[in-house]
Amino acid sequence: MNTLDWIAKWADYTPDKVAVTSYDTHEQYTYEAIHHYANHLINKLIALNIQEGDRVAILAEHGPYYLVLFSACQRMGVILTPLNYRLSNAEINDLITDCQPSLLIYSKSQQHKIEADTINIPQFSVNKLKTLYKIDTPAKCNLQKEIKENNPLFLFYTSGTTGTPKGVLYTNKMLFWNSLNTSMQLGITFKDSTINTLPPYHTSGWNIFVTPLLHKGAHIGMLEKFDPDKVLCLLELNKTTLFMALPTMLLMMQRSPIFSEVKLEHLKYIISGGEMVNYELVSYWKNEKNIDIRPGYGLTEAGPSITSLHHTMTLLKPNSIGKPNFYLSIKIIDDSGKEVGIDEVGELCIQGDIITPGYWNNSVATRDKIKNGWLHTGDLACYDNEGYLYLKGRKDDMYISGGENIYPQEVELCIEKIEGIKKALVLPVKDEKWGSCGIAFVTKSNPDLTEENIRQSLKGNLADYKHPKYIFILDEIPLTSLGKVSRKKLYEYYTSLISKS
Repeated sequence: MNTLDWIAKWADYTPDKVAVTSYDTHEQYTYEAIHHYANHLINKLIALNIQEGDRVAILAEHGPYYLVLFSACQRMGVILTPLNYRLSNAEINDLITDCQPSLLIYSKSQQHKIEADTINIPQFSVNKLKTLYKIDTPAKCNLQKEIKENNPLFLFYTSGTTGTPKGVLYTNKMLFWNSLNTSMQLGITFKDSTINTLPPYHTSGWNIFVTPLLHKGAHIGMLEKFDPDKVLCLLELNKTTLFMALPTMLLMMQRSPIFSEVKLEHLKYIISGGEMVNYELVSYWKNEKNIDIRPGYGLTEAGPSITSLHHTMTLLKPNSIGKPNFYLSIKIIDDSGKEVGIDEVGELCIQGDIITPGYWNNSVATRDKIKNGWLHTGDLACYDNEGYLYLKGRKDDMYISGGENIYPQEVELCIEKIEGIKKALVLPVKDEKWGSCGIAFVTKSNPDLTEENIRQSLKGNLADYKHPKYIFILDEIPLTSLGKVSRKKLYEYYTSLISKS
């Protein structure tokens, strides 16, 4: 038995255990069914002359069929490449041109985004993919490949919020150690279950809970897109034990009318990250539902299970991302490469078997990011005197104004303490006098709050040189397809305002 073929192992050990349920189509696959369906698909891929190292791209919403693709690609050494269906047609076709897949699979709702005249590769629909699965006739597959730990299994394109998306290679080795880190931190067993609402084109849609639960022979529920009312109902009805949600999603859930009607007694933890998980959010869920939200940190290039804040510390260490997980090393360095001291800010670097081997077709970016086995994340962080980690923003976002280092997250936290402010986001821009300055985008719950009120509230709480030069009050902060703040759209908005002035 191949030690990395978790689906085959559970198909042998608990064949009738339901591995995945779609709450959109009400399909269910057992571990045995996924195992057999993957063999049918392997035979089809072999017939298409798809070889080890080839890419199979898919443009479709998350669903159970992805697990069949995952299993088949893993056994063949093929790289599964989920494409971001929320991109424009041109952007999607740029990704296809970059990864050069040997096969493109699409859902009916996404078919119109594929420019058939420019893509001369085999293609078929998700519906055709499903016809390959014959549950009553287990496939005979003569494939005798050993799953190699260094083989890439996924190719994830980064969101591109600050530039052109880069393809990150994700290997079987990363898969194994990430799963081990996740299950050790959370005590995952075959009795656990989750509902995945995160997209398939991002590592979080696979490697926060989906693949660790596959490793443990547990149950995975799937929704194509996040709906706060529906998620709350499903968490309650299915007695779900683990859930992953971005802070934005948690806010939507707690504002839902369903929130007061559900108990969620079986939910052990909610994992959150992607942006800062603030104290108010953590304490609200603890007080209202007695549910622990566990902040953590990860990124496409590593893990994504890198740090975790233990549930007993969530209210004692507000805004912390916790401590490093078991099988990795972390250091924080200054610009000269020297490790910083307690409470000193520097770049967070990671080392271990959860690090990507590099970027697809981009050796320059790989050399810039991975040096002597250490991944330089570009994230700024610091330790406190007990070893707890705190993010301080992106290295690219830290700016020097009048010779002083300014960290946007510090300014954001100060603004968000003002009564009537919902959200703040600070970005650096060039300034003729000071070199750089900050611009703040805020949303508010108090309609009478003005820019002048905000500036007055900052006095005495924040050094004058850290005050944003411009403050823009918005109805909503724009988000990426994953639910993170879209800095790209905010810069575009700022540029449009400046050009008109």
